[in-house]
Amino acid sequence: MRVRKPLRHTAVVLAWLGLFAALLLTLKKLPGTLLGAAPTAVSSSTTRAEVTFEYGGQCSLLLNSGGWVQVPYVRCEPSTRSVATCGPNHANSWQWGPQGQQCGAARLNTIQARHVLQQKWIVMAGDSITRFLFAALLRLLADDDEQIVFGHRDFEYTLPGDIRASFIWAPYTANITSRIRKWTHGSEQPDYIIISTGLWHMLHIGDPEGYKSAIFQLGNLSDSLVNKQRCDVRMHFLSITEVFPPKLKTDEKKQALTLQHVDEYNQCILDSHMLMPAGPFGLIDMHHLTRGCGSDCTHDGLHYSNTTYDAALQIWANSLQLD
Repeated sequence: MRVRKPLRHTAVVLAWLGLFAALLLTLKKLPGTLLGAAPTAVSSSTTRAEVTFEYGGQCSLLLNSGGWVQVPYVRCEPSTRSVATCGPNHANSWQWGPQGQQCGAARLNTIQARHVLQQKWIVMAGDSITRFLFAALLRLLADDDEQIVFGHRDFEYTLPGDIRASFIWAPYTANITSRIRKWTHGSEQPDYIIISTGLWHMLHIGDPEGYKSAIFQLGNLSDSLVNKQRCDVRMHFLSITEVFPPKLKTDEKKQALTLQHVDEYNQCILDSHMLMPAGPFGLIDMHHLTRGCGSDCTHDGLHYSNTTYDAALQIWANSLQLD
């Protein structure tokens, strides 16, 4: 018996060591965040280019920095102005990060926004993404009777504060360059121009290099508008939104509007040098906003909840207050 007791004790120790080793092997198979390793950016069978827009030290770009917080109801009061969206109609809220807040980012209410934009002419030109951003403008500035007009057409409103707000249906970049030429050589120019193109080109043409050439030309023409007319024309460009292919409604969209194509077209925007400081356009990073909000924020894999566009509008409105 004196011999068997130590053997039994040794067997127990070895069993515990075996269990401990098995546990370590199991942990190594779990996501890296549990072990302190860097998390994987995208869990997809197809590798993405992971195109991101660097904000550097410019406040006009840092206003895009921030993230979504799962707070269903943020009160619309001064103490919550670091949150871009508020009120009971938002399932979640977008909040500026520390760098954006250091640049003075704060949610504007209707009175404040009307003061910033009074007697200005705002033009939003592009595809359905711009149209939904225009709807956010109406929610912030308009009386209850103004609504966006759906369909492929232009429309315009005069809003309180003598604010002229125009939407121009221009889904292809060439549609917009013709308008830029007109404003460059005309006697009347908008005060603010916001542009979104890319999705129709991606869907119906599918040529990233052709898109890059088109927006490069747009950047050059927009430089001419600023230089030949007046330096206070403020222009912004929207990055390509994230897509969620399983939710797209048609086979054509599922084939053309892929995650890889979104990355390629956003890379074209970067390579065109149309964005500040090299070019004339400020950035509204819709890709960052929509990807962060996730698939729960979109019903069709392409268009997003009102909260997303409300946040984008606040980013734009705050940029107008910067020097």
